[in-house]
Formats: sequence, C-alpha cells, structure tokens
Amino acid sequence: MNKETTIHWLLVVASFIGMIDSAYIGFISLTDTLIPCGLTLGCDKVLSSPYSHLGNVSISWIGLLFYLLVASNSIFGLSGFRQAFKITLAASTLAFLITLYLLYIQIFILKAFCDYCLLSAFLVILILGLQLKLNFWGKTELSI
Repeated sequence: MNKETTIHWLLVVASFIGMIDSAYIGFISLTDTLIPCGLTLGCDKVLSSPYSHLGNVSISWIGLLFYLLVASNSIFGLSGFRQAFKITLAASTLAFLITLYLLYIQIFILKAFCDYCLLSAFLVILILGLQLKLNFWGKTELSI
C-alpha cells in the first residue's frame, strides 16, 4: 500500500469516527437527555449552550455532513477520482476555522469542555493535516 492510499484510508477511518461522534450528539440533542461526560465534566454546559445550535439545529448535524463528505470523497480518492479532493480540502479548511472558533467559545466564554466536542476538534485537525500532507507531499493532482 502506497502513502497516498494509506492517507485516504486514514481519512475514511477518521471521518467514520467523526460521523459516530456527531450522530450521537445529534440524536441526544433531539431529547432532553443529559449526555454522559468522561474526563472534562462540562458536556452538559457546552451542549446546552446557545453556541451548540444554529437556530433549532444542533451543529453536530453539520459536523455529520462534513464527516460524510470527507468519507465519501476519500473513498472516491481510493477509486482514482481525485477531483473530489478539492471539495474536501475546502470543506476541511472551513471546518478547521469553525473548530477554532468553537474551541475559543469553550475556553474563554463557557469555561467548560465537552469530550465529544474535543474529539471532533481533534478529528477535524487530523483530517486537515492528512489532506495537506496528501496535497503537498502526495501524488494528488489538483488541476482542473
């Protein structure tokens, strides 16, 4: 297995983990159930804050769409369709900027952390890093 294929598989795995994480938070947000929190003990405060929703929609559903996009485009990349990489790279850059904003909110405004949100932040950073590695050091062609 070459480096490019390995990176695509890592992107698929990371995005599937992100889909599970986002879907779990999304489904919990549809109920009034308190989400269990492990290390950080701030999940309730973060996930019930006004920053966790856009209107009436949990931002975890937007995360789920992002991870689905990454997974599908990475699978397309494994199949040799590299044009999908442009869309994924743009989406990952936007997701990274949104992640930085949400981390700022957790650190400075809410002063609370959510395990699931931190996992998602780690995955977004990992996904962007893998895509940049694939773009700059791999064989992915970005020309139209």
